[in-house]
Amino acid sequence: MDELRRHQMVFKLLMPFIHVFNKWKFNYEFDSLKNIEGPYLILPNHNLELDPLLVGEAVGKQIYFVASEHLLRKGIATKLLMYFLKPIIHMKGRQGAKTVKQMLRSLQEGHKVCIFPEGNRSFNGVTMEMEAAIAKVAKKAKVKLITYRIEGGYLTQPRWATNLRRGKLRGRLINIYEPEQLSQMSDAQISEAIITDLHEDAYETQKRECVKFKGDNLALGLESTIFTCPKCGEIGMLHSQNDHIFCECGFEATYDVYGYLTDKEGKKYTVTELDFLQRDALKEKIKNWEIDKPLFEDSVTVYRIGADHELIGTEEGVLKAYTDHLECSGERLDYAGMDGMAIYSRSALILHHEKVNGHLEVKSDLSFSALKYLYLYNFVKEK
Repeated sequence: MDELRRHQMVFKLLMPFIHVFNKWKFNYEFDSLKNIEGPYLILPNHNLELDPLLVGEAVGKQIYFVASEHLLRKGIATKLLMYFLKPIIHMKGRQGAKTVKQMLRSLQEGHKVCIFPEGNRSFNGVTMEMEAAIAKVAKKAKVKLITYRIEGGYLTQPRWATNLRRGKLRGRLINIYEPEQLSQMSDAQISEAIITDLHEDAYETQKRECVKFKGDNLALGLESTIFTCPKCGEIGMLHSQNDHIFCECGFEATYDVYGYLTDKEGKKYTVTELDFLQRDALKEKIKNWEIDKPLFEDSVTVYRIGADHELIGTEEGVLKAYTDHLECSGERLDYAGMDGMAIYSRSALILHHEKVNGHLEVKSDLSFSALKYLYLYNFVKEK
């Protein structure tokens, strides 16, 4: 059996099980793409780890997904995935020329390809910025471009959450752009169209839908995204337990099934607004911060990953953030030498630096916020 037939057969066998799982676990309803002939490039927004299952069911036929290189370190699962589904591998936090070539080759061979253009799952419920190369790929491929928006994903699985909640998920076909149409558009126009089509604000959707997202331990892990206390302004002092988040200053709030936080005084917050507030506060804080004083630090485990995606070694250490560099287990990593920074899964920080052969993955406990390091790095880059 040739490779393509094997992939098609596996997809066909999996579809009935995926349908049952999606309906049972997510209460998923969707606009079907089954009657749209390929090849095409489909771009969905990204909130759930299991978004490929949702998109796969909507497509209803064999499709190649672009996936993180972390799949290459899953042992026997990696071998099975590569043999039966063969995802296109992309390195988080880096420009992926090799990934683009593989995508174009698959499209030109007549296949369907899916990439999540944000390159990451949303932290605060609002669709993230799109990776820069997406518009160029869409135009160069000379195939249909489909934009597909999944609503309800963020409150089903907030980026910081330790478990899934069951509410309602809806997959919507937003637009189909023909190759001729794309050829008449500039890269900037294509980017703007994609951003507009995929934009979702989870809390704006929730205002309209008012859906309960039921589960256990609804606030557990929230401090990995909301790292600044809204009352005292301190970084790294928030802690979560069950449905509650609290700080040593006396701040305490309860997270409810609608996704809102309510403090002891009855004031309501969304994760989105708390995130915007802490970003502004951090940007202001670094303006006059002493260059030789760390803004924050964490005890971490550092995983050294080789150029061929293999695990080279691990070490326990401390990660410290300064206004011009990171210090990772005693090693100075200047922001100027950083080739990229990203976050994988809940809160694993990925560092690409000219001093490192391969890259570093930095992890810690449930409370660890990789997001504060990423925000700091992005603010420094903007200067």
